[in-house]
Amino acid sequence: MDLHVTATLAAAGSVGGHLQAAGACLVAAVWCVWMGRRQQRTGRGVFVPDETLRVGEVLVEPPAPTRGKRVAGRVWAGVGWFFVLPFVVQAGLAVWQVAV
Repeated sequence: MDLHVTATLAAAGSVGGHLQAAGACLVAAVWCVWMGRRQQRTGRGVFVPDETLRVGEVLVEPPAPTRGKRVAGRVWAGVGWFFVLPFVVQAGLAVWQVAV
């Protein structure tokens, strides 16, 4: 077994460890899905948000989302949904350890 897999399994050997891993996966999933849907809808990224600017007395709107930004948003949402599976597995393991 690889070292990182062994360390992960050893750290998550208790109910608390499984719940911590499930919580981390859930936070990552929610953040990635939220960021992806936001970027897909508005074209605004989290790291470099295009916000409405005020120049003098005029509001300057950001450009419309491009196809590349929408595709990047879908990719981020896909990464977020990828984190849902480990959340379900870790939560199931925690419930299983409590039941056994």
